[in-house]
Amino acid sequence: MTAVSPIQADITVDAPQDRAFDAFTGELGRWWPLAYTYAGVDLDTAVLEPRAGGLWFERDRAGRETAWGEVRAWEPPSRLVLSFAVSPERAPEPEARASEIEIRFMPEGSGTRIELEHRDFERHGDGAARLREGMGSPQGWPLILADFARYLRS
Repeated sequence: MTAVSPIQADITVDAPQDRAFDAFTGELGRWWPLAYTYAGVDLDTAVLEPRAGGLWFERDRAGRETAWGEVRAWEPPSRLVLSFAVSPERAPEPEARASEIEIRFMPEGSGTRIELEHRDFERHGDGAARLREGMGSPQGWPLILADFARYLRS
């Protein structure tokens, strides 16, 4: 498979580094956009287990849990690496086919600059370029990061 270029996205939020990291990881279910869940309006919460080897997943109102991937690196308050085990068809897929997301939280003035890189799309197989196009569009990572910034302002 041909290599698919990574996505780079960033945003600066008006919160100190530790607050930005804690809210991003520990309050995932309060800010993550419903459009990027399997359950949609039936979502109960989204959880990111705070340790390398943990999972990040959603839970619907019936209690069913669906994994989005694994926590590959947990380095509060500066760095987080997650696998993205969501197929181009928006279905769960095996960890071996997951791409990777690295998120860095860096102090900037009184706020925090969040830099995100989503890479290794080719692991997803035939739909890799389509998945990269969607997550790199204004309705992908830029929207997700904007929703996070909006949550911090509220």
